[in-house]
Amino acid sequence: MGCSPEAVAAVCPDCLERLVRSDLDGSGLSFVHGLSDSPLPFSASAVVQIASDGAEESNGRQHYSSFVLVGLCGGKVPFISKKCDNDFLENGVHKDPQTEQRIYSDNDQCIEQSDSSSGKGCTENNKSSYAVSKQQQVVSTITKLTPVRYLSIGHTPEVSELISSYLNFSMEENVINSLHLLSENKISGFAGLDFLSFVGFSAFDDLHPSGCVRHPNFLPVLGVLETSDCCYMLHPKAPYTLENIMHYSPEAFRSDWHIRFLIYQIISALAYLHDSGVHHGNLRPSNILMSDSLWPYLSVSDTCPIKHSWGFTDRKCSPNSCCFMEDCSSKAICNGFKLQSSLDWQSYFKQWWKGELSNYEYLLVLNKLAGRRWGDPAFHTVMPWVIDFTVMPDESSDNGWRDLTKSKWRLAKGDEQLDFTYSSSEVPHHVSDECLSELAVCSYKARRLPKTILRSAVRSVYEPNEYPSSMQRLYQWTPDECIPEFYSDPRIFASLHSEMSDLALPAWATSAEDFICLHRDALESDRVSQQLHHWIDITFGYKLSGEASVEAKNVMLPPSDPSRPKSIGRHQLFTRPHPKRLVSTPHVAYHNKMESCAKCCGKISSATTNAVLNGRSPDMLSKIGCLEEFEKATLFSELEHHLNPVYDYVDTSTCCPSARYPNGHTTDQILQHDYALPVAADFDFGSFLECFDSDGGSMGYQELLLWNQKSYSENELHSNDVFSIGCMLAEIYLQRPLFNTALLAVYKETGIVPGALRELPSHVALLVESCIQREWKRRPSAKHVLESSYFPPSVRSAYMFLAPLQVLCTSRKRIKYAAKLASEGALKAMGEFAAEMCAPYCLSLVSSSLSDVDTESALSLLKEFIKSLNIQATKDLILHIIQKILQAKYSHLKVALLQDSFVRDLWKKLGKQTYIEKVHPWVISNLYNSPNKITASAASTVLIVSSEELGIPVTIHQTILPLIHCFGKGLCADGIDTLVRIGGLLGETFVVKQILPLLRNVILSCIDLSKMSKPEPQHSWNSFALADGLSALEGLVSVLPVKAVLKELLQDQLCLHVKVLMQIHLDLRVIQVAAIALVNLCRRIGPENTSIYVLPQLKELFAELAFSQESSGLNLLAKGLRTYEGNKSEAITMESRIDLVFLLYPFFASLVGLEKLRECCSTWFLLEQALQRLYNWKWEPSGDRSKNAEKMKGQRVLLGNYMSSDFVPTKLLFNGAGWSLPQSETTKMGQNAASSKPGYKLENETSSDNSYASTSGDQPWFWFPSPDSSWGAPEFLGRGGGVRDELPWKIKASILYSARAHPGALRSLAVHDDECTVFTGGVGPGFKGSIQKWELPNMNCTSGYYGHEEVVNSICILSITGRVASCDGTIHIWNGQTGKLIAAHAESSTTFPLQTSSIEQANMLNQDALSGGILSNAFRGSLYTSMQYMESDGILVAGMGNGSMRFIDISRDQKLHLWKSDSAEISFSSLVSAICSCSSDRLTKGTPMASSWIAAGLSSGYCRLLDKRSGNIIAVWRAHDGHITKLAAPDDHLIVSSSLDKTLRVWDLRGNLATQSNIFRSHSDGISNFSVWGQDVISISRNKIALTSLSRPAASDMGHQQLALQNLYSADRGMKHKNLSVLSTIAVLPLSRLFVVGTEDGFLKICH
Repeated sequence: MGCSPEAVAAVCPDCLERLVRSDLDGSGLSFVHGLSDSPLPFSASAVVQIASDGAEESNGRQHYSSFVLVGLCGGKVPFISKKCDNDFLENGVHKDPQTEQRIYSDNDQCIEQSDSSSGKGCTENNKSSYAVSKQQQVVSTITKLTPVRYLSIGHTPEVSELISSYLNFSMEENVINSLHLLSENKISGFAGLDFLSFVGFSAFDDLHPSGCVRHPNFLPVLGVLETSDCCYMLHPKAPYTLENIMHYSPEAFRSDWHIRFLIYQIISALAYLHDSGVHHGNLRPSNILMSDSLWPYLSVSDTCPIKHSWGFTDRKCSPNSCCFMEDCSSKAICNGFKLQSSLDWQSYFKQWWKGELSNYEYLLVLNKLAGRRWGDPAFHTVMPWVIDFTVMPDESSDNGWRDLTKSKWRLAKGDEQLDFTYSSSEVPHHVSDECLSELAVCSYKARRLPKTILRSAVRSVYEPNEYPSSMQRLYQWTPDECIPEFYSDPRIFASLHSEMSDLALPAWATSAEDFICLHRDALESDRVSQQLHHWIDITFGYKLSGEASVEAKNVMLPPSDPSRPKSIGRHQLFTRPHPKRLVSTPHVAYHNKMESCAKCCGKISSATTNAVLNGRSPDMLSKIGCLEEFEKATLFSELEHHLNPVYDYVDTSTCCPSARYPNGHTTDQILQHDYALPVAADFDFGSFLECFDSDGGSMGYQELLLWNQKSYSENELHSNDVFSIGCMLAEIYLQRPLFNTALLAVYKETGIVPGALRELPSHVALLVESCIQREWKRRPSAKHVLESSYFPPSVRSAYMFLAPLQVLCTSRKRIKYAAKLASEGALKAMGEFAAEMCAPYCLSLVSSSLSDVDTESALSLLKEFIKSLNIQATKDLILHIIQKILQAKYSHLKVALLQDSFVRDLWKKLGKQTYIEKVHPWVISNLYNSPNKITASAASTVLIVSSEELGIPVTIHQTILPLIHCFGKGLCADGIDTLVRIGGLLGETFVVKQILPLLRNVILSCIDLSKMSKPEPQHSWNSFALADGLSALEGLVSVLPVKAVLKELLQDQLCLHVKVLMQIHLDLRVIQVAAIALVNLCRRIGPENTSIYVLPQLKELFAELAFSQESSGLNLLAKGLRTYEGNKSEAITMESRIDLVFLLYPFFASLVGLEKLRECCSTWFLLEQALQRLYNWKWEPSGDRSKNAEKMKGQRVLLGNYMSSDFVPTKLLFNGAGWSLPQSETTKMGQNAASSKPGYKLENETSSDNSYASTSGDQPWFWFPSPDSSWGAPEFLGRGGGVRDELPWKIKASILYSARAHPGALRSLAVHDDECTVFTGGVGPGFKGSIQKWELPNMNCTSGYYGHEEVVNSICILSITGRVASCDGTIHIWNGQTGKLIAAHAESSTTFPLQTSSIEQANMLNQDALSGGILSNAFRGSLYTSMQYMESDGILVAGMGNGSMRFIDISRDQKLHLWKSDSAEISFSSLVSAICSCSSDRLTKGTPMASSWIAAGLSSGYCRLLDKRSGNIIAVWRAHDGHITKLAAPDDHLIVSSSLDKTLRVWDLRGNLATQSNIFRSHSDGISNFSVWGQDVISISRNKIALTSLSRPAASDMGHQQLALQNLYSADRGMKHKNLSVLSTIAVLPLSRLFVVGTEDGFLKICH
C-alpha cells in the first residue's frame, strides 16, 4: 500500500536526502536525517547541520550546529514587488538593496527577497487582494508571526550570512537596543514597545503585533529559502520537547511554580498567535520545544496553516509511492507499508494481534510512541536481533535463534557480570540507560555514513579496520539491539568508503537482497511472533521498572541528575505484561518481491502462508482457548489507553480556514491589519518597573472562581487551542494524558469529565475544567487565561524580567539590560522567591569571557542577586559561578570580584565558614602557578584585609598554611608579600609565635630533604620551596624590630641563612637567594650586631671557600676572568660556588670595615687574593665606605629562569593535598617530622602558653600556641583549608586555655559561624539555667541570657541572623548581641497530659552523671528535650518528652505543624533525645536518599527516620541499647549516633539498617556527646576523648560504613580518685582546627 492521503506530501528518506543535498549544495548545510510525524520513515522536514566556526575542539572533534529544514509546497512565491520603506522598518534588519529588498504582499506584510532582478522598478497590483496563491498565504502567515528573510538558496553568501547572524547572536540586536533606549525613557522605533506588549506590559495592550519583532516564546525562523521549484523554511533545532521532559526528566519541573511559569509562557505565545488571527491547531507536548534552560517555544512550522503546506506535492510522484525520483532504490522498501500517518496504537495493536499487521510495522509504531526517530543516530528506531547468523534461520530447528526473553545486554554480558554490577554499584543497576547507543548505530551504518559523523560519534581518528567486518562479528561485538535497516535495506552492506570493505554477509545468504528477505522472514516467523511480547516487555514494557526489572536483570542506570533535561532514554510504554500474539502475519501480506522470493514462488511454505495462498484465513478465534486470549488482549488495550492521547476537541487537521473563520474570510484576509503604531511619547520606564510585584499571600481560589465566571471565547479554532492547553496542564500534573479517544467521545456525548480530574489540586482542576468546556464559547480566551489568579504576580514579574534575555543578541547586551533592571529594583520588588527563579537564566550570562566593558554590568548583576536571594539560594546559585570565575585565567571580572567591597558583601551574606570553605581557597589559588600580576595583587589585598577579621587561628590554618603549602609551586612575589604584610598587620607577636616557627620548619626540612637521594624533579621542587621560604623570611626581617630579629634568628642558634650557605650540594640559585637574604639581614641589624652575631658563624664558610680549588685559581681558565667595576650596580648571577666570596666578602668589608672583617676571618688573605685574581676586586679606602655600602645595596639577585612557568616540577610531587613522601622517608627527618604519640594526656592546663598569657593577656588570641615540631613540613604542607576531608585531623587533645564558665555543670555548647564566639549553657546562680557568651580572642564573657528557670539542655545559633535559640523544656529565642528575649515557645500541658511511666521504663536507665539528668521519666510529654535548626528552611525542629516533634518558623516566630509519635511502633513512649537532618546544601540529587529527611533519636535507643516534607516515617530501627545522646549527619546518606550504652555507631541509609554491623566500643563509659568534622568523629565519655575516622566502604560493602579508632586521650592526669575532669559536651571549630569541651564542674576548655 502506498502513502496515506494525509502523508502524500511526505517523501521517503532516500528521496528527501537526495533532494536536500541537491538543493543545499554549496550552502554549507549538510543533511543529517529526516523528521517524521508518523511511525513511517516518510517526512517533509529534515535535520541539517553546519560546522561551527572555531575549528576543532580539544578532543579533536568538530562542533556542529543543527537546524530544521521544512519543505513547503510549491515553487517561487508570485509576489508583486513593492519597494520597502526604510522608516517603517526602523527596527528591522534592512539589507543592501542591490542584493535584497523587502517585498509587500497584498496584506501589507513586508517580505525580504534576495532576487535583485525582481526589485527593478516598483509596481503595485491592487487587484490580487483575495486571489492569493497557497504559497503566498504560507509565506504571508510566516512573516505575519515573526521576522523572516526570503532568500534564494543559490545565493550562498546570503545563506551563510543568515546562519552566521544567528550563531553570532546578532539577529535581533535592534530589539535589545530599543529596550535599552526605553530604559532611559527614550523612544526609537517600536521594536521595544512591541516586545513589552508581548510580555504583558499593560500600557501597550492596545498595540497589535506587527511581525517585525519575534515573540520571545516563538522559535526564530532564520529564513525562507527558495530553490528552483520549491521553498524551505529554516529554523534552529531545539534540543528538547515538553514530551521529552515529561518522559525522561519529570523532576526538571522542580516545583509547582515552575509548571505555572512554563504554562504562562506557552499561553503568552498562544495569545500572540491568536491576536495575529492564526490558530495553532497542533498543540501537544511533542510540539512544545524546549531550550537547555527549559525556556519553551512554539514553532511557526507547527501551526495549522503552515503544517498543511508541508511537503513536496508539486513533485512528480506516482499516486501509490512516496518516492518521486525515478531511480530511487527505496521504492520496494517503502511501498509495502500498511501503516497510516496517524498514530492510533489501539487499532494497530488489534491488527498486529490478529496477524493483520507485521511485527516489523508494529515495532515501528512502538518506536514512534517511545519518541524514537528513524535515521537519528542519537535515538534511532530499535529492532530486536532474532538470529545469531551462525546458521540459516529454520523454524524447525532451535539452532541460531536468539532468546527474546533476555535483553541483548544480558546475553552479551552474562548473568554473573550483571549480578556483580547490580550488587557492587553505588546505584544498583544491570544495564545502561539506552538499549541502542549512538556508537552502535553509527557502527552498524558505518558503510553509509559520512566520515565526519563517524569521527564525531565513534572515534575522532577514523580507523576503517576497527569496524566489525561481518554480520556475525557485528552481532557478537555489540551489546545493543538491532536497527530496522537490517530488515529492510540491502544498501546498508555496501560501503561508500573505498578504504572500508562491504559488510560481509553470512555464508547462507547469496546476496544482500536475499539476506534481507531471509532476515525479515525470521522476524515475522511463528517462533519470533510467539516470543516477541517478551522482548517488548524488556524494551518498552513493565520489565523496565519494579520487581519485574530485577528478576529480568533489566534494572537500568538512573540519571545522575534527574532534574537535568534529557531527550533520549528508555521509555516505558506499558505497565502490564504485553499479550502474546495470536497468529503471525502471512508472508505475502508483508512481502512485495513476489518474483524473486522463494516463498512467494511456492518453493518454501508454512501453514499460515498456505492458508492465505489458498484463500483461507486461519480461524483461530473459533477455539475456546483463543477467546480467553482475545479477552486478555482487549483488556490490555483498554487499560493502556494512555498511549492514545487526545489534545484537540475538534479535528483541526481537516478544517478549512475559510470555513472556520467568521464571515467566510480566509486566514490571509484576517491577517490584514492596520499596523501604524501610535507614538507613545509619554513612556515612563518607572511605570514599567511598577509592574514587578511579589506574591502577597495565597493564590486565591475564590478569585479563581470569580475569574472562571467571566470566561468566554469568540473563535472556535482558538478555543480548541485553549482546550489543548487544559489537556497539557493536566498531563503535567497527572503524568499521564487526560483524554484518549474513548474518554473524549464519552465526554462529548455525556459531559462526564475524566475521573483523573479529581486527582488534580483544586486550583489546577478549576483552570483545566474551564479550558476543556464542551461548549467552545464558554472556554476562556488565551489572554483571559493569562489574567487568572492561577498565575501569581511572581510568575508575571519573572516573565517580564527574563523574556528580554531570550532575544537573539550578544550576551553583553542582554546582561547590560538585566543589570539595569536589577539595579532599578526589579529583583527586590519581585521578592526572594521570584529572584531565585530568575537567577539561573541571568547568571548563565556571567562568565570570565566577558569583556572589560561588560564587567561593570556583570558585577552589578551579581551584587543585586546577592542582595535579593536568601542565604541558601546564594550558596546554590552564586557560589559556583564565583568559583568558576576565580579559577579562570585573567579577566577584568575576576579582578572586580576580588575587590574588597564585593568580598565583604559575599562574606556578610554567606557567613565566615562558607566563605572560607568555598571562596577563600580560590582566592589563594590566584597567587601561584604563574598567576596574572593584576589578579595576584588583588587576591593579595583580599587576603591581607581579611586576616585581621578572621582572627589568628583561622588566619594561620586557612591563609598562612595554604600559602606555605604553595612554596615551590610557583608562588608569585605577591604571595610571599602577602605573608609578610599579614605579619606586619597582625604584629610582632604573631610573626614571632606563628610565622617564623613555620618558616624555620620549612627551611630545615628542605635542607634535610636535599641531602637525600631523590629524582631530579623532587630536588628541583625542594630548591624552589627553599628559595620561597628564604624570600618570605627576608621580607619578615624587614617588618620586625631589630631586637626581635636578633632574638629569633641569631641569638643562641645557628643563622638559617648561614646553614643554607653551608650546604655544598644545593642549587647555586638557592645559595644566591640565601646570600642576598643574609646581606639584607645584616643591613637590617647594622654593623655592630653583624660583627657580634653573624661574622663568627661565617668563619667555617669562608674557610671552606678559601681552600676550595676554585679559589686557588686552578679553574681560572675554564671559568673566565670577571672584571669588578666598583662604579656599576648591576645584578650578579652565580656561576660557581666561589661567587659567594664576591657576593659576601666585599659587602661585609663595606658594612663592618675591612679590619673588623679580617679579625673575624682568619682566611682573609686567601679570600682577598681570590677576589683580586678572579674578579679584579681591590679594597677601596675607608673614606669611601658609604659609597661601597650604597653600591652593594643596589645589587640584587638574578635567578634567570628560576621562576619559569614552563616547567612546574611540583606537579610530579603533589596530589592536591600535600607533600607526597613515602612513610619510610618521613622517619628519616628526625625531630622535624615528629608526630604526636597516642596516649598523650590532657595535663597541661597550666602550660607555658598560659604562663605567657599572663604577660600578653591584653593581646587578642594570646592563648593560641606556636607551631611545635610536630608541624613539620611534610605534615602542615598538606593541611591547607578548604577541603574538609582531605586529610585526617591530627589532634593532640591538649588544653590551650581553660576558664570557669558556670558555677554548676556546663551542659551545652554552640559555636558561632565566625569561630570567635561560643555560647555555653549550664547551671547558673540559684541553680537556674544560664547562658554565657564568650569571645574567644580575649576569652572574656561579654554577655549572656538568664531567662531560663531550668538547666539549658540545648543551644542553637540561628544562622547568621544574630538570633539564638535555647531550650530548658521551653524554647527561648533571643538576640545574641543584646541578650533580649524575642519569643518563647511552649506546649500546653492539656494537649499532652502527663503519662505514668511504667516500672520497666523507670528502671531502664540508671542515674549517671553523663546523662545530665535527662532521663525518660524526668520530662513531661509537653516539654521540649532537644533542638535542630534547618538553616535552608529557616525552621527549628524541637523534640518533645512524648516522642513528638514540633516545627517552629523562626522568621515569623510561630509554631507550625506537630508530628506526633506512634506509640505502637515502640514498646513504650520515650522522649526525643537527639535530632539531626540532611542539609539541603549537601543534598545530592539523584541519590536514593534524594528527599530531605529528619532523624530522631529516642531515649529508648530507637531511631526514627522521617521524610522532611510529609512527615511519613521512612524507617524505624533499634540503634542502641540505651539512651541516644547525639545524632549527626556527616553526609546526606550517613547518620552517626552515640548512646549511654558506651557505643558509637554509623548508619548508611542506602543499606539495610537492621543488619549493619558498625559498632565502635572503645569507651568504658557511656558516650555523652561527640562532634563531626569531615570524616573524623571526636567523642567524649567521662574523662576520655576518642578520635575516630569514618572509613569509606568498598563497593561491595554498601551500607556497612565502618568506624576506625585513631587515638584515645585522657583528661584525668593520672589521678584516679579525685579532681576527675568529667566531660559533658564538645564542639568543633573546624576552620581554626580547634575544639572546645565543657565539663561537669562548669569549665570551658579550648583544645587542639
